[in-house]
Amino acid sequence: GASNELPESDELDALYDRFLLRKEVLPVSDEGIMTILGMAKPGVSSCDETDCDVVFSDGLDQVVETVSKAADGVVMGDDVCALMRDMRTYLREELDIEISDRRLVKAARLLKVSAASHGRGSVDMIDCLLLQHVMWRLPEQRGSVREWLWDNITPSGAIQIRQLLNGIKKEAMVAVRRTSGDVTGASGARKADVAIIKSLCVETSRLADLLQKRSDALERHMELLRRSMDHIWLHPDEARAAQQLLLPKSELVSSEVNKLLSNARALEASLSGDNDSVSDDMRLSLIELLWDEDEKPEVGFTEEELNIGMKEAKAKYDLETFRAWKRARKKANK
Repeated sequence: GASNELPESDELDALYDRFLLRKEVLPVSDEGIMTILGMAKPGVSSCDETDCDVVFSDGLDQVVETVSKAADGVVMGDDVCALMRDMRTYLREELDIEISDRRLVKAARLLKVSAASHGRGSVDMIDCLLLQHVMWRLPEQRGSVREWLWDNITPSGAIQIRQLLNGIKKEAMVAVRRTSGDVTGASGARKADVAIIKSLCVETSRLADLLQKRSDALERHMELLRRSMDHIWLHPDEARAAQQLLLPKSELVSSEVNKLLSNARALEASLSGDNDSVSDDMRLSLIELLWDEDEKPEVGFTEEELNIGMKEAKAKYDLETFRAWKRARKKANK
């Protein structure tokens, strides 16, 4: 559908809501108008002629049916569902945009079709870039929707897991100090202390497995960003912007997650009774040297991000990232 004006009544608003993808078409530029005026039949498409070649018509119905069936089997993970939920909340509370249940479900279907048309069995974060053409109501809101997606589309890091690992390490040092490094009871350590160490080892292993999944997800996300120019549904300019803005951010998060993963595996090995390479008398010292619990992860910021105002940065970042932004800005201004 096409219209020269936006709906101003509830009836037309309901109709407008049924059109999923939205595109603002601006007036022809001064340069473009010269081309139009020079045409033999201005305003008439060359494809209106009977001899116009139609690109990609044979078998189109079969392609649509095949992709549609494939989309039925595409999975939407918790991360994508959470992104859509948070986006809906942001739009309602910050931009006064109400996203209907119908529109949200249709948007989810679009993401599944996008994944299916690339032969994937699950929706990836890169597919969510299509939401910038779905979730705005007025053209002037499009920029805010796009920026929110850019800020939130990168798979999350592991701040909570880092805090949990720090807590486990502290508990482990207390327990290992009590047993003089004995983690199996073979050297006379109390059963209660050995049981605590074993439970800490199991918890560390669980966190390491979570970090491995997070690392794999980030690697997949980065690979899709590197290949974003091949994305069927993204305009080349959108794909290029995604690479330039999102890939560096993803690489920073991936580096932090992989560092945590390495720390978690090292702590797990230090607490395991199956590791003969760690002697009892050296175990406590080894655990103490694994990493500094007070170490702050390095957060990278672009020159554009460092030039935004204090108020905008405080609204954009969480408290920890905001403090890192202030440190980075102060360092850049020296």
